[in-house]
Amino acid sequence: MSITIPGQIDIAGPVGKLLHRRRLQNDTVMQSFGIDPVSGDIFVLQIMEGGIRLSDEAAAVDYPTRKARGDLCLSRLTRGGALTGHMYLRGFGHGVNLGVENRGGTVWLWTETASVPNSKNEGYGTAVTSFAYRNGDVVDHGTARHTPPYTPDPAARFVTPTIDHSASELVVRYALGGVTSYARYDLARAAAGEWQALQTLSPVVPAAGTDFQGYASHAGVLYTLKGQSLEAAPLPGNTHITAFEWASGNQLDHQHITAGPGLVWREAEGMTVAVHDGVPHLHFGFACEDPGPRTCTIMSLSATPETDGVKVLTDWRPIALAAGVTADQHAPRGRLISLAGTTTLQLSGGVRGSFTTDTVIGTLPDSLTPSVVARATVPRDNTAGGPGVARVEAGTDRALRLYGGRSTDPITWAQLDAFSAVWR
Repeated sequence: MSITIPGQIDIAGPVGKLLHRRRLQNDTVMQSFGIDPVSGDIFVLQIMEGGIRLSDEAAAVDYPTRKARGDLCLSRLTRGGALTGHMYLRGFGHGVNLGVENRGGTVWLWTETASVPNSKNEGYGTAVTSFAYRNGDVVDHGTARHTPPYTPDPAARFVTPTIDHSASELVVRYALGGVTSYARYDLARAAAGEWQALQTLSPVVPAAGTDFQGYASHAGVLYTLKGQSLEAAPLPGNTHITAFEWASGNQLDHQHITAGPGLVWREAEGMTVAVHDGVPHLHFGFACEDPGPRTCTIMSLSATPETDGVKVLTDWRPIALAAGVTADQHAPRGRLISLAGTTTLQLSGGVRGSFTTDTVIGTLPDSLTPSVVARATVPRDNTAGGPGVARVEAGTDRALRLYGGRSTDPITWAQLDAFSAVWR
């Protein structure tokens, strides 16, 4: 454990998961995400894919043009991973960071805007703004559909926001004169157009990871994310998270993140802090699949304390049973715990059926789905005189599979309480 100040989330701790390889509205790489503090819905930014023609456009626009203009797609998903809506943002930037605010039931998004192409002809924001979420809407930079843009300095570039809900503050990151800085603002005043920085910090983020991919702020700590895809940095990859103290500017911790080794592409993208069931979680994302369509995976570092050496990362979640499968006394469920520093998937309950072949018995929620198959042996009936155990596997495709049933020795029940396997 690497905790030095109250409220700091241990970035050396065991890693859990929020979303697993979920498709977004567009097929491009996710760039950042934010979470509604009320509903838990997840909002994801990505550059618009090529070939889309919006209603007021004369023709479909290719991807390089969208990227140069800073045209973005915003997807909305439930915590279960269901895609429920989207918006398009034209002239906004690269989508490096995102803040989500809930004002009396209305979701407001804080993003970069006023996109300007860089030397690679990629659009990045030069100011920040906010707007209300409306499913299917198209928002253009420079219109009344968003609040007046704010920039810390007319010469500032790569200007992006995040929200620190623990302090009700908006944090703005920007580059000016070769220095990257982070400024804190009162969120309510910023929303009203009153901009007065409470503090400006210019930490030196370690070079490890190469590409900056996002940041978050919570309880007096600033977190940064860097990393590249596995194509550029093969396993164990070069994803790194660094923590800085706002009060002093000191670096508190710096960790190489090796979570999700089985993910394909695995490019670090996006970071935020959200509170689930009263517990803060530092979430960071990976864009996955190659060549695509790209998907969104979001990992979690929990502030849950250890109890007798055990840290619960994901409490008991129900497992949806497949057709023809019934619960045996207790419905199957699973949880993730860290035991002596090892993340472990535990299952409980049992299933009944007539399993004469290897079969899918259920579907795992995203929060329990591993990036590498997890397997264990469990008790089963042996009325035909066969073995008294079967193999159960939790797959990377969310499927829970039961192995060992044959027409000459069908499995009629299996108990999952003995399932305990390393989860990665």
